[in-house]
Amino acid sequence: MVNTFISFDLINRDLPKALARVAKEPVVDNDTKYYLANIGKVKTIDEFVGNDRLFRYAMKAYGLEDMTYAKAFMVKALKEGVSDADSFANRLSDKRYATFVSAFNFAKYGEQATTYNRAQVDAPKNFATQVTLGALSQNFDYFGDETGYYLTHITQVKSIDDLMGDSRLLSYAMAGFGLDSTTETPEKIRAMLEGGVSDPDSPANKLTDKSWANFVSTFNFAENGAETTSSAAVLNGVPDKFVQGSGLTLVRPNADYIKSEADYFKANIGKVKTVTDLLGNQRLLSFAMSAYGLDATTETTKDIRTMLEGGVQDANSPANQSSDKRWASFVAAFDFQQYGDQATSRDAVLKDTPLLWTGKSSVGLIAPSDDYVKAETAYYKANVSNLHSIDDLMADKRLLNYALSSYGLDPAKETPQTIRQMLEGGVTDADSPANKLTDKRYAAFVTAFNFAQYGDQATTITAAQKPSVDKYVRQTLETEAGQDNEGVRLALYFERNAPSLVSFYQVLADPALSKVVRTLLSLPDSFATADVDKQVKYFESKLDIKDFADPDKLGKLMKRFTSLWEVNNPSSSQQSPTAALFGQPAEFGISTDLLLTMAKLKR
Repeated sequence: MVNTFISFDLINRDLPKALARVAKEPVVDNDTKYYLANIGKVKTIDEFVGNDRLFRYAMKAYGLEDMTYAKAFMVKALKEGVSDADSFANRLSDKRYATFVSAFNFAKYGEQATTYNRAQVDAPKNFATQVTLGALSQNFDYFGDETGYYLTHITQVKSIDDLMGDSRLLSYAMAGFGLDSTTETPEKIRAMLEGGVSDPDSPANKLTDKSWANFVSTFNFAENGAETTSSAAVLNGVPDKFVQGSGLTLVRPNADYIKSEADYFKANIGKVKTVTDLLGNQRLLSFAMSAYGLDATTETTKDIRTMLEGGVQDANSPANQSSDKRWASFVAAFDFQQYGDQATSRDAVLKDTPLLWTGKSSVGLIAPSDDYVKAETAYYKANVSNLHSIDDLMADKRLLNYALSSYGLDPAKETPQTIRQMLEGGVTDADSPANKLTDKRYAAFVTAFNFAQYGDQATTITAAQKPSVDKYVRQTLETEAGQDNEGVRLALYFERNAPSLVSFYQVLADPALSKVVRTLLSLPDSFATADVDKQVKYFESKLDIKDFADPDKLGKLMKRFTSLWEVNNPSSSQQSPTAALFGQPAEFGISTDLLLTMAKLKR
C-alpha cells in the first residue's frame, strides 16, 4: 500500500483532476444533477429540511452529514441566520455551521436564499437606497440651498471685487477647496486672487498648502478676467467639491438623463400659462420644484396650489409665512399671481430653473425620478448576468455607474485604474487593495463583483448552488481517500480549512483539526482531556496560526503531518484509528452534546 505522504501528494498535486474524477462518479453525478435541478425551487426552511435528498446533500457539502438527523437543531440555526453576532450559529465554536447558514441564508434573503447572487440582488436594492440617502441627511437642505444660491449668482461675478463683495458666494467657493473664508483675512484672499498662478513666485504658488493654488487656479481672474465664472471648473467643479466635502453619498444620474429632463422642461414650460397647467404636468412640476429643493411627490396638490396662488407680493402669503424658505424661492420663480400667463416666459423660469436643476442633479443633490431609477434598474437586471469579466463591466459604463453608485461610490470620482485594481485584487486576501482601505465600501463593491474569485460566474454564482456542489465533491473526495487512509483524509481536510482559522479554540472545536495539530506536535490523544485554555496556550507556544494561511508553510506542515502519521499508523496495516472523528458513517462530525459544550468555549 502507498504510504500516507505519497497518497496525499498524488491527490494534492493535481487536485482539479482528482475533483473532476469524483464529480463524474455515477452516484455523485446523479445526486448533483438532482440537487441543481431542485435547490432553486426551495423557498422556505421547512421545504429545505423537508426534502431529505436535498438537505442531506447540502449538509454533506459543508461537512455536517452526521448532523442531518438533527433537523430541529439546524432549523434553529437557519432561522436565526448569521447577521447577528449572537445568533445560534455564530455562537457555536465550530464555524462550519455559520458557513452553512451563510450559504442558505433564509433569515436574510427569504425565498431568494437558494437563488441569491450579490450582484443581482444586493446592487438593485442598494441603488434605490443610495438614491434617497441624501434626503435622509440632516444637512441635505443646507447643501442644496447653498448650491442653489451659488449656481444662480456665480455667473454674475465678473471680478475679484464682485466675488469679495458676496460673502456667501466667497464662503461657498473657498469651502470647495477646503478653505474657510471666515478665518482668512480679506487682504490675504485678495492677494492670493490678484497674484494668480501663472508666476511660480505668486503668493498662492509659494505656499506649501496647495489648496490656495487650486482655488486661485479655478477663480483665475488675473488671467481670464470677466469670463472666469463661465468655466466648467467654476460652474460644475466647485459645487462638486463642495458636496464632496459634505460627507454625503449621493447618486448622480447619468448625463443623458439630465439632458433629456432639462430639454423636456425647456421645450414645454412655455405652454404652461396657469397654476392648473403646471399642476397638470407632473414631469414639469417635479422638475420645477426639485430645482428649488422641494419634492413634488411628498407634497399634496392642494398645498402646492395654495402656495402658488398666494404669490410672494404679500408678506402674509402662505409661501412667505412658511418657515421653509424654499417655498418662497419656488413661488417667486413661478409667480402666476403677479405675472399671470407670462410667468413662465421670464428668465427666472427659462434660465435660472434649468440651471439650478441641472447643476444640483449633476452633483447628486436632486434625487433622480422614480422613472429613472426604474429604467436604470431594469437595464441593470437585464444585462448584469451577461458580465463575465472585469473587462465586460468596465466596458459598459451604464452598468458600471449603477454598480458603483449601489455601493456608495461616485462614478465621477473613481478612475478606471482604481476600479480595475480593486476588482483584480479581490477580497480573499486580507492584504488586497480593497481590504486594506479603511473605506469599506470598496470591499463591499468587490465582494459583489468578485471576478477575482469566481471568474466568469461572478454575477451569476449562488452560494446555495455551484459553490455548494464544489464543496460536496470535495467532501466526497476526502471521504473516499479516507476509506484507504484516514491520514490522507485528515490532511486534505486540514489543508482545506486551515487558512480560515484565526484561533486555536476553533481547532479544538473540531476533533479532526485538533487531531492533526496533536499529531504535528507529537502529543498523545490523552492531551485532548487537558484544560481547554491550557491546550490552546500550548498550541500557541509551538505553532503560529498565521502560518496556516501561508501556502508554503502549510505545505511543509502537511508533509510533516503525513510523515508522522505514517510512523504511527503504517499503511501496510491501516485500520482507521480516527473513525470516531468522522461521524456515522465515515464523515467528520461531533455530537450535539459536544457541540453545545464547545459553543461555550472562548473564540
